[in-house]
Amino acid sequence: MFEDINGNDNDEFKFDAVNICLLVGWAPFVIAWGEYNSAFTEWLVQAYFLTFMVFINFPRWYEKRNLNKSWFWRALALTFGVVHPVILAGMLLVDVWTKTEWHEGATVLSICAVGAILELAVFNKILNYFRPETGDETGDRRNVF
Repeated sequence: MFEDINGNDNDEFKFDAVNICLLVGWAPFVIAWGEYNSAFTEWLVQAYFLTFMVFINFPRWYEKRNLNKSWFWRALALTFGVVHPVILAGMLLVDVWTKTEWHEGATVLSICAVGAILELAVFNKILNYFRPETGDETGDRRNVF
């Protein structure tokens, strides 16, 4: 219960190989957004960041023990196939609906943050649905949020 009381290694953003790949892979989208300044390029910046954070970093940080479990991959596939496209479509709708000459970085990140909050909340519910009740040391039904 109190194993992480003295500190958790997930308390901060660390520059490991995965996060460096996030930033390097994100750069072309940010450059395209700065160059072409369209709602589509803005959405690409948001979509890449959201996809990477939800499907790469979130499992690495909060579900390390469950990465090799079949129930985790079923929940991940359901989220990726159903929830993620709906959230991305909503973000694109907001980007196209707010017709401004230039969306500031704060606007882009706030739209992405709202999408991430919605998607992670639904993802957590799906994980808790698929998570085994008992018989497994990783089967506790704890909420991440």
